[in-house]
Amino acid sequence: MTRRELIALLPASVIHSARASDIPFERIDCHMHLNQSTPVFCAGMEKAGWRALSICVSRAVGDEPNDVDEQLRGTSELHRQSKGRIAWAAAFDARSFERPDFASRTIADIEKHFKNGAVGVKIWKNIGMSIRSKSGAYLMPDNRALLPVYESIQKNGRTLVAHLAEPTGAWMPLDDKNPEIRYYSSNPEWHMYNKPGAPMKEEILAARDRVAALYPKLRIVGCHLGSNEDDLVRLAGRLDRLPNFAVDVAARVRYFASGDRNTGREFILKYQDRIVYGSDFRLREGNEEQAWKSANAQQERDWSYLSASGTMTYGRGEVQGLSLPENVLRKIFYDNPRRWYPGIVPAA
Repeated sequence: MTRRELIALLPASVIHSARASDIPFERIDCHMHLNQSTPVFCAGMEKAGWRALSICVSRAVGDEPNDVDEQLRGTSELHRQSKGRIAWAAAFDARSFERPDFASRTIADIEKHFKNGAVGVKIWKNIGMSIRSKSGAYLMPDNRALLPVYESIQKNGRTLVAHLAEPTGAWMPLDDKNPEIRYYSSNPEWHMYNKPGAPMKEEILAARDRVAALYPKLRIVGCHLGSNEDDLVRLAGRLDRLPNFAVDVAARVRYFASGDRNTGREFILKYQDRIVYGSDFRLREGNEEQAWKSANAQQERDWSYLSASGTMTYGRGEVQGLSLPENVLRKIFYDNPRRWYPGIVPAA
């Protein structure tokens, strides 16, 4: 019997305390933003037994220069450089949605990215929260201009990665009752409270849900717990209604850690087939060795919280780990990513 086969037979409590190299399955971080050549991350992930999905994002708003083309080139090259260990998702700039050729141009571009190995396409919160028509109306996720793009993603068997809306704090006053006051104080462009004409959070998410219902064969992964991180009851209702909808936990494990442990654990156990792991780590210019250590520390901290049973430090406080069973951990970190992002692990 091999060492890996022996480890697979160990009780979950033993596996939880094992070194990363002893974990009996590879883990996949389904939400990273690497977007450039990085041999350090390629080598680090291989040694640590991690794979990743590096996601491109069209963040430009207003008249800002296009910021996605360079990401697309860099991320495609990173995928090749990593020999598939780092999969990738493309993106497109939706600001020209009123142009007659918007759909045809966008579809032609994303289909080129599919040929280069992209397993999905990302849409971002500027849809619903920033981009506007010439009349001043906000571009919503179910705008008819976007529908042919979704249809193409469905036709090609790829996944729609959807970061739409934000935590509820984006629609709350900036006071001590707002759990996201630090972020929106520093990023006021995304603070929607009392912003004239701005849609409410539920309007944006309802529009996303209509897309899921309209294209039932289109896999949709809602980033950041589908922006229902602060309302698991509402998220559960969405998961019950929409079988083609899943969520990642990118940058939102902290909501489980700060909430009621039993509620969070029961939610994960119930929807264990609809959750994928993600960290939301973003690689910026600078020391890549230090960046990899930081990224991996976050991954391992999240793993420890989800897998361990004892008390640990998470964020600014002491919490008790969720002690999820090994079969559930395997789903969240490996099996579900492969199901919701076909091709994320290259065929042998």
